[in-house]
Amino acid sequence: MVRHANVMRESLRGLEDPLIAFAVKANPNAAVLATLARADLGADVVSIGEYRRVREAGISADRIVFSGVGKTEAEMAEALKGGLLQFNVESVEEARTLSAVASAMGHVAPIGFRINPDVEAGTHAKITTGTVDNKFGIRADQALAAYAEASALPGLKVIGITVHIGSQLTSLAPLEKAFVRLGEILKTVRDSGRDIRLVDLGGGLGVSYGRNQPQPPSPQEYGEMVRRVTEGWDVRLI
Repeated sequence: MVRHANVMRESLRGLEDPLIAFAVKANPNAAVLATLARADLGADVVSIGEYRRVREAGISADRIVFSGVGKTEAEMAEALKGGLLQFNVESVEEARTLSAVASAMGHVAPIGFRINPDVEAGTHAKITTGTVDNKFGIRADQALAAYAEASALPGLKVIGITVHIGSQLTSLAPLEKAFVRLGEILKTVRDSGRDIRLVDLGGGLGVSYGRNQPQPPSPQEYGEMVRRVTEGWDVRLI
C-alpha cells in the first residue's frame, strides 16, 4: 500500500502540493487508514463514520474532503466542528442546508460544487456518474448560477470545484475529456468573480479483476495527462 501511495505521489511530481486523498469507502479498515496516514495521504470521506475513523487513524483535518450525497445536518455540524479541507457539495439545496448549519454554529464551511460535465466514463453503466442523465452533481450549464447563490449565502466560503465521472475507469480518454471540460468551467466561474483555489479531480484508476480484462493506465501515464491538462490552472489539485 505504501509503495502504491509513493508511486502515485511520484507520478504527480511537478504539481504544486497536490493532495492525494484515499477514498475511505474503498477500505475503511483502521489499520489500512493508519498505514496510509503515516504515508501522508489525505482522505475522501462520505459519512461521519468515515470522518471519525480517519481522524482516529491520524489524518489531519486539513487533509480531509467530505464528499457524498445525502449529508445530514448532524454530519455537517460534526465535520465543521472537527475541521476539514472542503465539503464537496452536490446541489444548491445542500449548500443552503450547510449554510444554515454553519451560520447557527458561528462557523464558515469551505465548499466546492460537484459539476456534472456530461462525459461518458466508458465503464459499467451502474457506476458511471458524470453524464447528464445521472443524478450526481450540478449540470455544467447551471454552474454559474450555483456559484453565484452560494457566494451570497452566509457561513460558506466558496473555494473549490470538483468532478467525479465514475469508478473502474481503464482508459484515460474519458478522464481527460472531463478534466478539459472542468477547466473550461473553472475559467467561466473565475471570470464571474469567484476565487477558486481547489480542484478535486475525483476518482482514481481502475484495476484489472481478471486475466482477460483491460489493463488500466499506469499512474505515470495518469500523472502526465493531469499535468498537461491542468497546466496554467493555478490551483491546488486533489
